[in-house]
Amino acid sequence: MKKSAMARVGRTTLWILPAVAVVVGLAVAMPWLKLQNPVIAKGLGITGVVFLMGYSLYVTQRQQRRLDEVQVAMQGFANSRGWIWGGMATVLLLLVPPVMDGLVAFVNEFGTGSAGTTTALSVRLAFFFGVSLVMMVQALCVSVAAIVWWRRMGGADDAP
Repeated sequence: MKKSAMARVGRTTLWILPAVAVVVGLAVAMPWLKLQNPVIAKGLGITGVVFLMGYSLYVTQRQQRRLDEVQVAMQGFANSRGWIWGGMATVLLLLVPPVMDGLVAFVNEFGTGSAGTTTALSVRLAFFFGVSLVMMVQALCVSVAAIVWWRRMGGADDAP
């Protein structure tokens, strides 16, 4: 029996709903909670992040059950190559002085309002944006590696 598009959209919505609810709930509650008790606000923020990471692992494991051996092999190739390529690409990107200077100016401007002033907030933001940049480049490289593997194995007609 073929499932309707509405059923697929409904199921996807139900899978995404807990993550969206946590993010929206934290975004709404944090300003008020920080005024009431900063320790509870920090604990709730950490709990929300740990929940989102655990839930993403659960959803990933659940979705991987449907993969056949060819898709599992593609995923293994893409992850083993893409993570390394992404890390190296980020390092090479950060070695270019204009890129590094632009990122430092962006973080200082974002954190303090002045491109030349650095504070502890700027340093924390630099770590956050640095890790985010590495993860985005690695995700891009994993996707490229999956496409390379798929085309190399002769599956160009139905590439992911």
